[in-house]
Amino acid sequence: MQDRAYFLIKRLHSLAGVVPLAGFVAFHLYENSHSVAGQAAFNDTVATIRSMPYLYFVEVGLLAPLVFHAILGIWLARAARPNLESFPTAQNWGYFLQRATGVVLLLFITFHLYTTRFAGIPSNQMFQRLSAEFAKPAWAAFYAVGILSAAYHLSNGLWGFGVSWGILRGQRSMDWAWRACMGLGLAVALIGLNALAGFEGHGIDWFQHEKAPASAPAQPGR
Repeated sequence: MQDRAYFLIKRLHSLAGVVPLAGFVAFHLYENSHSVAGQAAFNDTVATIRSMPYLYFVEVGLLAPLVFHAILGIWLARAARPNLESFPTAQNWGYFLQRATGVVLLLFITFHLYTTRFAGIPSNQMFQRLSAEFAKPAWAAFYAVGILSAAYHLSNGLWGFGVSWGILRGQRSMDWAWRACMGLGLAVALIGLNALAGFEGHGIDWFQHEKAPASAPAQPGR
């Protein structure tokens, strides 16, 4: 394949990954972070999202580019010639981890959608179902790996997007952007893990401006 065509495919692959993956992560961080507020708050959020107008179009808009990104990623990974053993540089390690986390995310997102979006779980039972599953150490570990993989894949992908599209040109700008992207990845990882802990009652309820008042105890009849 000519270098120009290969470069164009890599650009399309980067674009199709950054925009929908960032949207997918932001959407899920917003939804899942309600777990720290408890069962009622989380289930109410799920019900609200499921009642959104044009939700199917939103879902297709997020998932279709991700499928395209995954197919191109598999093709590019098969066409690449890894040289990590010969040249264990930071750049090669970043390339390897980007591909490895991509494979993990392909499995993780497919499994997650199958067991939540397409499992037919009613909105008012979603928190209870997830809480019961995350009580199993294997499930909790699997989701923790998925969260960490998404955080790295997104942050490193954002940096790669800036490089491949010519936004980051000089070495100094690349270095600063890499630090900023890794900082973003750390924040995403912490928020995601905190949401996961919320299903077990261990999440930290950060930055909530106004908490819902506790229900008053029923008064005995006179």
